[in-house]
Amino acid sequence: LEETLELPASASGTQLGRALELLVDRLLARRERRGRTLRAVVLGARLVEGGTWRERVVFREALADPARMRLVLAQRLALLPAPAETLRLAVERFGPPHAGARALFDDGQAERTARLREAVRQARAVAGPDAALRVLDVEPDSRMRERRTVLAPFEG
Repeated sequence: LEETLELPASASGTQLGRALELLVDRLLARRERRGRTLRAVVLGARLVEGGTWRERVVFREALADPARMRLVLAQRLALLPAPAETLRLAVERFGPPHAGARALFDDGQAERTARLREAVRQARAVAGPDAALRVLDVEPDSRMRERRTVLAPFEG
């Protein structure tokens, strides 16, 4: 399953972002997808100066949400070495059928805690140990604002 888009002369920046948005929407609208999520895709381009560029993207979890896909793919598209004349998006691997959006409180407390712990771990891996902090009340009645609360590491 593949979508290709011819770009105007030396497209880059905002034009590439709009082209990516169009490719993702077209790919998700294809009947051949049969409601399945996407697990891995290949983003490719034919460059104006000649040559090609190809980037394999594996999603952390299988996706059918165009906004989340665009967010991940836009980061990879920023690595494009030169202006592109053609942009291509192809499915490499499908995930399970899309069962609809996961409700916030449908799963148990243990699963929510595990997802939160994993999110905190990923945030700390990217931004360092102070990426996830929580605010603790120390002296709520203090006249000095700095003494009322303190930041402490978040323990999931």
